[in-house]
Amino acid sequence: MTSLPDRATNWLARGVIVFLYVPIVVVVVLSFNDSDVTYKWAGFSTRWYGVLANDTDLLSSLRVSAEVGMASATLATAGGLLAAMGMARLGRRFRVVFSGGLFLPLIIPEIVLGVALLSVFGKLHADLGLTTLVLGHLVVTLPYAALIVLGAHGALDPALDEAAADLGCNAWQRFRRVTLPLLRQAMVAAWLLCFTISFGNIVMSTFTSGVGTTTLPLRVYSLLKGGLTPEINALGTLLVLFTFLIILGAGLRQMRRVLVGGDRTPG
Repeated sequence: MTSLPDRATNWLARGVIVFLYVPIVVVVVLSFNDSDVTYKWAGFSTRWYGVLANDTDLLSSLRVSAEVGMASATLATAGGLLAAMGMARLGRRFRVVFSGGLFLPLIIPEIVLGVALLSVFGKLHADLGLTTLVLGHLVVTLPYAALIVLGAHGALDPALDEAAADLGCNAWQRFRRVTLPLLRQAMVAAWLLCFTISFGNIVMSTFTSGVGTTTLPLRVYSLLKGGLTPEINALGTLLVLFTFLIILGAGLRQMRRVLVGGDRTPG
């Protein structure tokens, strides 16, 4: 028989799960609402998916968010890898200084960073557009990528690199055949996290976006003035489905890798 604290913990866990997933379920259900407003159910319909397919402004914003997210995530992951490898070669004192500067954007309010970047772009007479948007998101995402890759790089056994060197591998071969494969999973995790942060960013995008580079969060926020329609729920449902497919694909790949490894293990 379970004790009272255990039962309370179980119910608390269930409450947290309900709190997290009920809004997602509501979005999916309301995306099939035939009403013109989200708060009133008028029957089942898929017409809002057709409206979404013809909404060029919203789809354009989705494309901008996807492009900026992929670009900033790729640059942040590459920068995090270089930072991790560079910090491994620094002395303790210089490592503390370097890491402090690298992770400083994590504790500075994002609105302050946005104002600072906008001032810099103004001084440089740079036109706000896709480039400034990517650079702004890079400032936000780079520390997260560096944290993940740095932790994985610090857990590597230095003897592996030394063994590769003893076997005749040069620096590039050691990086490509030893270090990079061992850090691949951490880099994928860093890329996905940075893409998610960039895709949903609204504060930095407000200061660094220009004409024709309105991101999806900014577009949705602007629609709040006229009232949200189930079209936004339809878009949210498609994003949830896309995310679920990615997670499912990653899970199946990991499961297949475990099963293959188990088959190779001698009985």
